Amino acid sequence: MPEILSIKDMPDDYRILLLQELGFKSDGTYVLDKRGEIVLDKYTKEPVRISNMAILPGSTIIIDDNPLSITAFLEEHGDGI
Repeated sequence: MPEILSIKDMPDDYRILLLQELGFKSDGTYVLDKRGEIVLDKYTKEPVRISNMAILPGSTIIIDDNPLSITAFLEEHGDGI
Protein backbone atom coordinates (compact mmCIF):
# COMPACT_ATOMS: atom_id res chain seq x y z
CA MET A 1 0.00 0.00 0.00
CA PRO A 2 1.36 3.45 -0.89
CA GLU A 3 2.29 5.81 1.89
CA ILE A 4 -0.50 8.23 2.74
CA LEU A 5 0.55 11.80 3.43
CA SER A 6 -1.81 14.30 4.98
CA ILE A 7 -2.03 17.74 3.40
CA LYS A 8 -4.52 18.94 6.01
CA ASP A 9 -2.00 21.34 7.62
CA MET A 10 -0.22 22.25 4.37
CA PRO A 11 -0.27 26.01 3.60
CA ASP A 12 -2.46 26.98 0.65
CA ASP A 13 0.49 28.21 -1.43
CA TYR A 14 2.06 24.73 -1.17
CA ARG A 15 -1.27 23.15 -2.09
CA ILE A 16 -1.37 25.33 -5.19
CA LEU A 17 2.16 24.22 -6.13
CA LEU A 18 1.09 20.60 -5.68
CA LEU A 19 -1.92 21.20 -7.94
CA GLN A 20 0.33 22.72 -10.59
CA GLU A 21 2.61 19.67 -10.49
CA LEU A 22 -0.48 17.52 -11.15
CA GLY A 23 -1.62 19.70 -14.07
CA PHE A 24 -4.30 21.66 -12.21
CA LYS A 25 -4.62 25.31 -11.21
CA SER A 26 -6.26 27.39 -8.50
CA ASP A 27 -7.83 30.82 -8.24
CA GLY A 28 -6.76 30.94 -4.60
CA THR A 29 -10.01 29.42 -3.37
CA TYR A 30 -11.05 26.63 -5.72
CA VAL A 31 -9.27 23.85 -7.60
CA LEU A 32 -9.37 24.52 -11.36
CA ASP A 33 -8.82 22.13 -14.24
CA LYS A 34 -6.51 22.82 -17.21
CA ARG A 35 -9.21 24.93 -18.88
CA GLY A 36 -9.67 27.08 -15.78
CA GLU A 37 -13.01 25.48 -14.88
CA ILE A 38 -13.80 24.81 -11.21
CA VAL A 39 -13.27 21.13 -10.36
CA LEU A 40 -16.39 19.48 -8.93
CA ASP A 41 -16.15 16.68 -6.41
CA LYS A 42 -16.88 13.48 -8.34
CA TYR A 43 -19.29 12.24 -5.69
CA THR A 44 -21.03 15.32 -4.26
CA LYS A 45 -20.84 17.49 -7.40
CA GLU A 46 -19.80 20.43 -5.18
CA PRO A 47 -16.86 22.73 -6.06
CA VAL A 48 -13.60 21.60 -4.46
CA ARG A 49 -11.89 24.27 -2.36
CA ILE A 50 -8.12 24.07 -2.00
CA SER A 51 -8.57 24.19 1.77
CA ASN A 52 -10.63 20.94 1.67
CA MET A 53 -9.06 19.07 -1.22
CA ALA A 54 -7.95 15.46 -0.99
CA ILE A 55 -5.75 13.62 -3.47
CA LEU A 56 -5.84 9.95 -2.68
CA PRO A 57 -3.06 7.43 -3.44
CA GLY A 58 -2.93 5.97 -6.92
CA SER A 59 -4.92 8.73 -8.58
CA THR A 60 -4.98 12.34 -9.61
CA ILE A 61 -8.69 12.54 -8.82
CA ILE A 62 -9.18 15.55 -6.57
CA ILE A 63 -12.15 15.32 -4.23
CA ASP A 64 -13.44 17.20 -1.22
CA ASP A 65 -12.11 15.98 2.11
CA ASN A 66 -15.47 14.84 3.49
CA PRO A 67 -16.55 11.41 4.74
CA LEU A 68 -19.03 10.83 1.88
CA SER A 69 -16.52 11.49 -0.89
CA ILE A 70 -13.69 9.55 0.75
CA THR A 71 -15.94 6.55 1.44
CA ALA A 72 -17.29 6.61 -2.13
CA PHE A 73 -13.75 6.85 -3.54
CA LEU A 74 -12.56 3.92 -1.43
CA GLU A 75 -15.57 1.81 -2.46
CA GLU A 76 -14.88 2.57 -6.12
CA HIS A 77 -11.06 2.32 -6.06
CA GLY A 78 -10.29 0.45 -2.84
CA ASP A 79 -8.85 -2.64 -4.52
CA GLY A 80 -6.41 -0.57 -6.55
CA ILE A 81 -4.95 1.36 -3.64
